[in-house]
Amino acid sequence: MLESNPDTETTTAAPNSSVAQSVVASLHDISKTYYMGALSVEVLHGISLDFYAGDYIAIMGPSGCVKTTLMNILGCLDQPTTGKYFLGQDDTSQMADDELSTIRGARLGFIFQSYNLIQQLNVLENIEMPLFYQGYSAADSHEIAMGLAQKVGLDDRVDHKPFELSGGQQQRVAIARALAVDPLIILADEPTGNLDSKSGAEILDIFDELNAQGKTLLMVTHSDELVERSKREIRLRDGRVESDERLHS
Repeated sequence: MLESNPDTETTTAAPNSSVAQSVVASLHDISKTYYMGALSVEVLHGISLDFYAGDYIAIMGPSGCVKTTLMNILGCLDQPTTGKYFLGQDDTSQMADDELSTIRGARLGFIFQSYNLIQQLNVLENIEMPLFYQGYSAADSHEIAMGLAQKVGLDDRVDHKPFELSGGQQQRVAIARALAVDPLIILADEPTGNLDSKSGAEILDIFDELNAQGKTLLMVTHSDELVERSKREIRLRDGRVESDERLHS
């Protein structure tokens, strides 16, 4: 049975802000420990954070497993050892794998540094994949995917395979795929890490536009330019939140 999070039923003020916003995801005293035989390593220590509708967040920190572990929990790819993670009003912390898969497919969009496109499928088919798994009809999937391909400027490339596209174009496909199910949150892991400066700036322009349209963006990054465009910066160190700063509204 899914446990409701009362925090998501009201609005609260975002960090360093007097503006009330609805909470779309919430971490409550999250810890994560990895066990290797008799050895245990705790990589997250009591993290509590709220994420707000329409936010544009950059998660920063030294290289290591901490940011990736946190992103995996936020993406319902992993579960905390202790604490609770609410996505919308649902506590995902004790969900079975099939429940996690369902909520992940319906409410989250993912963008990866390496794009993670299916090489055998063309642009349109890659965008349609999440819709297929959510049970959309072929006609509806085609219409939605075509609209998203146009949105990211690839409507003239829908028949091309990933290997026929530039890195920037492949990341545009990944963005369109992430948007397919109209997710609650878009999670991106170093989304410009494999791109040249021009392509990276074009991708960031798309993110700006998506956020201006109300999309909630949460990104792990080392990019200073992405941080400058973000509304909020969360810095992690040694498995804890070092700072959580509202940059601008």
